[in-house]
Amino acid sequence: MTVSFQPRHPYYKIMMDLKDSIEDCVAKGRTLPCLTLVYSAIDVFAGLEAQPGESTKKAFVRWAETYMLKNHSFSCSALDLYAARCGIIHSFSAGSALSRSGQARKIIYAWGTAEASKLERTAQILGRDELTIHVRDLIDAFGLAVINHVEDVSRHPDRHQHFLEAAGHWLASIPSEVVDKFLDSQIPPPSQS
Repeated sequence: MTVSFQPRHPYYKIMMDLKDSIEDCVAKGRTLPCLTLVYSAIDVFAGLEAQPGESTKKAFVRWAETYMLKNHSFSCSALDLYAARCGIIHSFSAGSALSRSGQARKIIYAWGTAEASKLERTAQILGRDELTIHVRDLIDAFGLAVINHVEDVSRHPDRHQHFLEAAGHWLASIPSEVVDKFLDSQIPPPSQS
């Protein structure tokens, strides 16, 4: 049985807003906000199916391995991506506790018309060991991962229900007119004497 996801669900608008915000950052050359949004979004999607008591790290790595790295040829591991996420989100840098301890490699990013291979070659010439990813490739890999995740979840009614319940906790915006109409329908009109 396949359970379809419909654009009328509230999470769909949030996902589209997130996608548009990431693309807006790309269009305006806002590298750090773009990377912050992408890595935060990976966290959110990984968390939608996190097991009880599972760490953010473990859920992130599992989701990235399952949905991002199987369909995209990055030279990094899911743990490298998690370390990059920690560096970007916590300090706007490529460094993290995992990279400093040698458990993961730092990732640096090509942007716009720059070529990741040239950035990688430059790093090698300078004797550096960072991995290179083009931001567009990271964004595209995440977008494809979301599609694959949603399609995978839609084939399993239990997971689909859990997904909807978890996404139902996302903050959503409600137009003030809707709130006003609701309140007007709940408050009795003042009595006229």
